[in-house]
Amino acid sequence: MNKRTNLHEKIVEYLIKSIIPVTLVFALVIGGFESSLNRILSATVYMICPEKVFDFLKTQEQNKNGTEEINKESIRAENTESVITSANINSVIPNDIQKLVVEAEKKYANSSNDGKIISADYSKQNATSEYNGIYLRNTTLNHEINIEEYLNKQVQAFITENKPAVLIYHTHTSETYELLDRDFYTNERDIRSDNAKENVVRVGEEICKVLEENGYKTIHDKTVYDESLNGAYDRSRENISKILKDNPSIQIVLDVHRDSIYQKDNSKIKTVTEIDGRKAAQIMLITGCEDGNVTGFPNWQKNLTFAVNLQEKLTSDNKTLTRPLMFCSRKYNMDLVPCALSVEIGTDANTLSEAVYSAELFANSLANFLEEYKI
Repeated sequence: MNKRTNLHEKIVEYLIKSIIPVTLVFALVIGGFESSLNRILSATVYMICPEKVFDFLKTQEQNKNGTEEINKESIRAENTESVITSANINSVIPNDIQKLVVEAEKKYANSSNDGKIISADYSKQNATSEYNGIYLRNTTLNHEINIEEYLNKQVQAFITENKPAVLIYHTHTSETYELLDRDFYTNERDIRSDNAKENVVRVGEEICKVLEENGYKTIHDKTVYDESLNGAYDRSRENISKILKDNPSIQIVLDVHRDSIYQKDNSKIKTVTEIDGRKAAQIMLITGCEDGNVTGFPNWQKNLTFAVNLQEKLTSDNKTLTRPLMFCSRKYNMDLVPCALSVEIGTDANTLSEAVYSAELFANSLANFLEEYKI
């Protein structure tokens, strides 16, 4: 062994016994264990084997850069997924309703909690009879209804192309919905509104739009009839009669409303189901008859035939979209044509978005249903 080698060994021995331990303690105190240890090892390698240090540091830098790139890609992927998810949710809600929701979020951010909103499936609730999944609620005193019998009757509709076939109107024009999807309501928001962008008129617009897209000419009467609830049906009857006289091709007349269901504890029920991953307000068809004090409705069985057959179509397309068909001792202007109904879309606890989605589903089913009655 030559003198140079011997000297090298003595220097290394000195470093190990004195400088390195002191440096190790100092580094661990100042920096954290892992990062300090890397620096110490780098320095030690440099002192002992200078020619290796550059390869070591280069490898460390490459690993660091590689990790950073992986992290950046992960962050980008997560952000992209978040954006896509948000876009998918928003894309199914019409822009005009999104705008109303944003405004409501600001306006009612600190609103009072005046009662619970309870989501409930009313697809079979209060039904008095059933046939092949079609549910009916009979509230009359003197009539028993055989659902199968009415399914086998001919609907009295004769649709002429390129002429108005459907009339939509709203006797209770100001009935409105919730805008925010939450589990409570506030009395700071009124359950009625003259704003046609957020009441049942908006729901009627959706029905008309879908029917028109399917080739059925419609008339949407947006007249406000409920400035006073007293006499609203008389006022709507007068105007609807004029529209029918001017448009004898109209076969289907639908008075579109929304319901209200309150519990004893002041909680509200929203009738809701899920269809294709989206919440939809459940729909109730209402038809009436002559019974007790209700007179002047000699053709009520034709209306019931239409109601039962449409109920079957709605149910076959979307099993839980409808509540039981209500058959009651009422007239509600349904005596004007053989295919006239009241249509309750959701309740005041449903959101406008849920109601408009249901209107779309309803109109698509109605359009397909009417194909059979074109002349």
